[in-house]
Amino acid sequence: MADNHTLLNALVKPDEPLKKGRSDFATAMQKMGFTSVFDIVRLPKAAFVRQLAEFTDANAELAYDNAMGYAALISRLYREYQTSTGKFQQLSQHSGIRALVPQGPTFQNLFNESWYAFCKVGALVAIDMMIAYLISLRLFLLQLEATSEATGIDPKRILMDMRRPDLKDLLITHESTFTPRPMLQLVTEILEDRLGAFLKANPNDKGKSAHEAVAERRYPFELPYNFYHHQCQLGLADKKPRLGELNYRISLLLPIKQQSSNDYGEVQTPVLQAQRLLCGLSMEQQKVLIDPSLFSNFYLTRDDLIKGWGSPGSTHLRPHTTQKTCYLLPSGQDDVVTVNPEAIAPTDTAGSKTVLSLIFRKGTQTQPASVDISSNTPVPLAGWLINCLHNASADTIISCLKGAASLPTPTEQGYTASFDLVTATATAADAEPVRLARQRFTLTLDEHYTLTPAQMDFFRESYGIEVSESSPPWQLTRLTDFMAHTDLNAEQVEMLLCRQTRAVRLSPNCPSKSLQHGGVTLPESAEKVLPFPHPNQYGACYVNGTGTGTGADFNDSEEESDAEWIIRHQFDNAMGLEQITLGDSKQWRLSKTSLDRLDRLQRMIRLQRWLQIPFAKLDTLIMSAIRAEGEDNLAMELNENTLRAVGVYRYLNRRHGIEPEEFAALMHDLSPYASGKDEVPLFDQVFNRVQMFDTPLILDQESIDLNAIDIDTQKTVLQLCAGLGVQPTEDSFLLIATQTKNYLTELKRDLPTVSSLYRQARIARLFGCSVADLLTLAGLLAGSDYKTILASGRLRTQATTGKADILDVLMQLDWAVDWLKDSQQTVTQLQQRLGPDASVLVDDLNGNRQAQVAEPPPLPDDLRERLSKLQEDTRRSMVTEAQVAALGLPLRKDVKNRPQDIQWFRLLVSHNLITEEGLLKGLDRELTLVDEPITWLQEGIANVLQDQDLEQAVKDTCAEKLTELLLGAHDRQVQLLEGLFQQTAKLAPDRCRAVIHWAYSSVYRILLSALNDTLTRALIEHYQRVSRHAEIVVQLRLSNSALRLFVVNPTWLGGSQHEGSGSEPRLSDLYLLERFSHWFHSQSQSEDSVLSYFSCANPAKAQLKNKTLRKLASETANAALARLLEWSETEVTTLTSILPGERASSMAQVDWVRRCQASCQASGLSTEALLQATGLRDTSELKHWKTVGEQVMAAHSASDSTLANG
Repeated sequence: MADNHTLLNALVKPDEPLKKGRSDFATAMQKMGFTSVFDIVRLPKAAFVRQLAEFTDANAELAYDNAMGYAALISRLYREYQTSTGKFQQLSQHSGIRALVPQGPTFQNLFNESWYAFCKVGALVAIDMMIAYLISLRLFLLQLEATSEATGIDPKRILMDMRRPDLKDLLITHESTFTPRPMLQLVTEILEDRLGAFLKANPNDKGKSAHEAVAERRYPFELPYNFYHHQCQLGLADKKPRLGELNYRISLLLPIKQQSSNDYGEVQTPVLQAQRLLCGLSMEQQKVLIDPSLFSNFYLTRDDLIKGWGSPGSTHLRPHTTQKTCYLLPSGQDDVVTVNPEAIAPTDTAGSKTVLSLIFRKGTQTQPASVDISSNTPVPLAGWLINCLHNASADTIISCLKGAASLPTPTEQGYTASFDLVTATATAADAEPVRLARQRFTLTLDEHYTLTPAQMDFFRESYGIEVSESSPPWQLTRLTDFMAHTDLNAEQVEMLLCRQTRAVRLSPNCPSKSLQHGGVTLPESAEKVLPFPHPNQYGACYVNGTGTGTGADFNDSEEESDAEWIIRHQFDNAMGLEQITLGDSKQWRLSKTSLDRLDRLQRMIRLQRWLQIPFAKLDTLIMSAIRAEGEDNLAMELNENTLRAVGVYRYLNRRHGIEPEEFAALMHDLSPYASGKDEVPLFDQVFNRVQMFDTPLILDQESIDLNAIDIDTQKTVLQLCAGLGVQPTEDSFLLIATQTKNYLTELKRDLPTVSSLYRQARIARLFGCSVADLLTLAGLLAGSDYKTILASGRLRTQATTGKADILDVLMQLDWAVDWLKDSQQTVTQLQQRLGPDASVLVDDLNGNRQAQVAEPPPLPDDLRERLSKLQEDTRRSMVTEAQVAALGLPLRKDVKNRPQDIQWFRLLVSHNLITEEGLLKGLDRELTLVDEPITWLQEGIANVLQDQDLEQAVKDTCAEKLTELLLGAHDRQVQLLEGLFQQTAKLAPDRCRAVIHWAYSSVYRILLSALNDTLTRALIEHYQRVSRHAEIVVQLRLSNSALRLFVVNPTWLGGSQHEGSGSEPRLSDLYLLERFSHWFHSQSQSEDSVLSYFSCANPAKAQLKNKTLRKLASETANAALARLLEWSETEVTTLTSILPGERASSMAQVDWVRRCQASCQASGLSTEALLQATGLRDTSELKHWKTVGEQVMAAHSASDSTLANG
């Protein structure tokens, strides 16, 4: 029976913790009367499953299948035993002749089989086992491979030793035969073995793990691959907070300072690291993207300098407007000795050239030389100074370089000089220039430019090709080679370059005002060719950069560089695809490439592959980030701001579904372009998707006067409102129009204007609020600074710290909207509670500064009457001389045997117990945890009586009478305000004094202002300020004890670390009190337990004198907080270890611990893992990523296990 029970128990795994009223599998078997597997298989499977389900939740189907297997095995073994053994089996009594024979016929007796010469059933070496089949199959395959080698058939086949090199060394055991192994595990092991062997053979990789090697490699384009970062991405997928988002969730500081700041998102690293983590790319991938480029835009050889060389034009920089153009030579460049005349600002001075004295360098050796540089047109004229400001025209303005007649010839090769040239525009020669782009030139005195070792290494590491003087990198320009090395197909290359079927189209509703938009006129031709748009204006802006030359450094076209060719390429300098003829065949190649552009191409391809965003939309996204930096990124390079933009975009895309080009418009212009035939420009999607008017909205760049009443202006306003989803009212469209006008100074039907309007409206729609609420909330967070950022969309420079930009503002708005929803507040309510001091000045449409809510609303008549009644009641509640005289106090005293009158009322006034009017001055005392007016009244009266020459008994009687009088007056005067705010704000009387002190006032000051004969502004302001605070206390259901605790001990609330503007109340205080209320009302502990924690966490200084006492205080506080949070003390201690004092001593810090607890629950991470995950940065070593990755996967596995078990 015991054996049967053991077999029954083996049918299913032991149950998980049982639910109430359910049995385990063994007990269920007893209840059903089953003692054998044969009892189970006698029933049909469905019947057994149905009966078992009445008693237990065990897997009945699995138990039945296992029972059927065991029953079949037992039956087979029994039959084998019957036929193979020679022993007599006495199964029953026999009769007749059979009864005379003691041993009947058996297989063994009849045939005498030698069973020991055979395998047991199921043995590994049996000829009917799978091992024998697999061995035969492998031998057969090896014979086929040998035959193929002998006959030369298909030599490219992947042979068995390469496909499964582990088979020949595999030891055949029961475990290796019957243990199931996933195919992925086999593939991983084989790859690791091969990679390990490769790493051992490579001296540079010796001692590295496979994970380290693939994290450092850059080719093929699937690399670099950080295995541990991928673990974090997988383990924190779905609805879990991801890397970077965790930093924001447990940020030590929140955006409640009411001033511009970018510390929201900081835990142990700056917010920059959090935004970089949000992009979802490993630090190795990010490094590939933002590593400084090794290449210049233009490489000019000796031949270029002798013949003269012209740069491409700058039509792609501002293709929608007419503008003046000039070139500037920044000062302080290493290889530039002198510039004659100086060219750091635009000029209208006459001159044909600027002389540039350079130092050519080769290591420590130098060689001086001069170069003439000028501005010119493609058909060379006499030329102008390089910084000559040219009026807008249909001609392309280029920079020209020509070596001086005495250009030296060095005895050695390798001398180079580099300098930067900046393209700029200005309204006049004496006006401040606006810099548009920077181009780097490298000149060599040799016939050819020779790549540096670092540049050669770049092509080997990034493209997988070996580059040398005999094998230049131009092989990559062949389309077949380029696709082979980048793993792109032809369609993807067209998308990358925005050529052929993916050519750029400009919306007809956004015509270009550039005088060059119609194209360029070729020599001996009247027609223009190559009209706008070009790929370096949209879709392929980044990969084209700031241009490439047509000199001998790389002329990648098979055509002769005649005048027509040069004009074409200087006008449309974007890369393209051209077909060339080689012998009898035709091939495609990339045209107008350069070293710099090949670098940009590989960065762009990788980024698109990692983000899975179409090339044109991705280009718009990153170029908007680059252009939002203004003059801080004139070289148009990827940098940390680009990664920040991608990170914030991906976060908001997951949360709110914003598209790449929509997010790009939050930083720069709304795109009027599209790539391919089927795409619709975003501008038309917004404003011209549905035809609601007789004509579409056309950006003709004319001014918009919102005060005008003509039909065209009103139509434009309605078209803008329809596209933006706003109303043409003061609190909707006109509100954002005012912000746009403040930013641009003038409203026009142009891209900057509609982009600014769209930016504000789209952000409001992103967060589900009106534009009025958006601007109000932005103003409450940081005043007019944030409203300007919403209108402009600018990004801060990388060197600027402390100030927020559009990315920071978006993340802070995201937090604020979430908090308002969680606390069930509206923006209007928040604004009213923070009061008029939190208002933000805005400009009206006429440019006049006015306060949005600077003046509080006028009081209703009933409230004015109530305040007038307060004035009357206050005057009646005063202590009068008659009341003092009625006490019957002694009226005379002896002073040196000369009797004097005692003026008791004057004594009370002179000792600051009351005012001349009879108002108790003690009502202006600091707030305490418990009101004890009798204490300070008795002290004051004792001081009054101290100087009086009266007997002690008389003094005691006087003290008793005066105390009774003043205590009654105290109660009457305090009750005046308690009644007022109870009636008007529904504030409980016991909270009145605490609320008044929280509002930075006192009973004394309010009643003093009420003693005036008329209703003063001061009294109204006192009332309104206290009413706002009272409303908060009522809404948050704060008790008198809790409110007094934080008012008396403001550091225990923790709002001081978020100090900013002087709103009353401060946003930080409002937030922290709301969080305290939420914490208290969401738990089972008493209020005394919660409030006593703050006393425990803030012991007296005497209890913190030494390290032992401080440790004890921290341990005690952490244990108390753990009990309140119903959390592990170890987890709390881990978190508080990074706080000052190693304990949460304020509500701000308790709130941080609570947010950490919520993040741990959402992500499944421990607090240690959470802090490690938020401590990752771009310089973190692989071992730190490994620690976090493993902990994330462990938490993910535990979460999956919990879900699987219900």
